[in-house]
Amino acid sequence: MLGDNDNMDNPVWNALAREAAIAAEHLGAGATILGKANYAHHAHYGQAFFSLSTGIERGAKLALAVNHALNNRGDFPTPRTLREFGHNLSDLLVAVDALAENRGLSSSKRLPNSAIHQGIIRVLTEFASNVTRYYNLDFVMGSVRSEAQGDPIGSWFRLVTEPILQKHLTPKRREKIESNARLVAGLIQPITHVSHTAETGEHLGSVYRASVQTGLTEFANPYVRMYVLQIARFYCYVMSALTYAVYEARMEFIPHLSEFFAIYNNSDSYLRSRKTWSIYRP
Repeated sequence: MLGDNDNMDNPVWNALAREAAIAAEHLGAGATILGKANYAHHAHYGQAFFSLSTGIERGAKLALAVNHALNNRGDFPTPRTLREFGHNLSDLLVAVDALAENRGLSSSKRLPNSAIHQGIIRVLTEFASNVTRYYNLDFVMGSVRSEAQGDPIGSWFRLVTEPILQKHLTPKRREKIESNARLVAGLIQPITHVSHTAETGEHLGSVYRASVQTGLTEFANPYVRMYVLQIARFYCYVMSALTYAVYEARMEFIPHLSEFFAIYNNSDSYLRSRKTWSIYRP
């Protein structure tokens, strides 16, 4: 049971446990919400970006703080030490990966670094750092920075979803998606008006194009979830290494952080198939 520990009356233990729960739950919430996102429900992208960027940042800063305490006889870093990272998720993850290396984690348990993972981290870093977080308002106000960086939803589709489709979508599956779209269009196009905007900003003005976009997104979503949760699984490995070190050092004021992230210690197939993620639901 999360939080079931004799040291719960210790304010330091309690603060660290709550921070671990916040980080781990935000990662799960973001992965869950991403599964609902598409061109018609674009607000889910923003919800997911908020949750994932929060989970990644707070998880990284928690790991770095605990690692500092382990290396300095129980003394935690000053607030300024972590604040110097700002909201730069990329730099934070590099620092946590260095921590993982120093703690002896094998290459299979280090930060995943494929082009798709790099795309995820890039989009979320720009979002967390306020470069694209307010893109819509920046755009209508004529912000040059916003126009240069682009819509975070469009960036996500180009840097994450499209590479996933290129890697995992077979020609046979694409043909099935297009065939189904032609069937739907043949049935309802004469009586249906479609006017939507794809994630990349393109206009979807027909039943066929909207149906193809839906099919591609539905195919990609389980893989999107998998790649995102592979980063969460990396956090699980790091927290496990820290928990073991805490146990060896007998620092009882630090909780078993690995328990909060244990849900992510699963196979890729499970990360793809499970749609709802929460540390409070087995």
